[in-house]
Amino acid sequence: MVPGYLALYVDQPLRVVMTYAAAALAFLAVKLLARVTILFGRRRFMAFILAGICMGALLDALMGWLPPTGSDLRAIGYVVPGLIANDTWKQGPWKTLLASLAITLATRAVLLLVIH
Repeated sequence: MVPGYLALYVDQPLRVVMTYAAAALAFLAVKLLARVTILFGRRRFMAFILAGICMGALLDALMGWLPPTGSDLRAIGYVVPGLIANDTWKQGPWKTLLASLAITLATRAVLLLVIH
């Protein structure tokens, strides 16, 4: 699901970067939360989704304080950063980053072939 959404925004690299930034912040937030609570299974997954939503909103609010740049500095969707953070927990940051970017580019190539 995530590569499909990212493939739609490959032409807006700042949005992709902001999505990964929100995912990284969500990952760190849940990692800190896991030190004081018991998180596993569905509870951990929902913590990632909620943290992704919150971190995306936080980054949106912080970018609102900057002067207008002409580019859209928002995360992609509400759930996508949480899904990326959940995958990062399971397989590590580098595997998640490389795999999601590779599949995103492949999905974008298929989209371009189908549309044209």
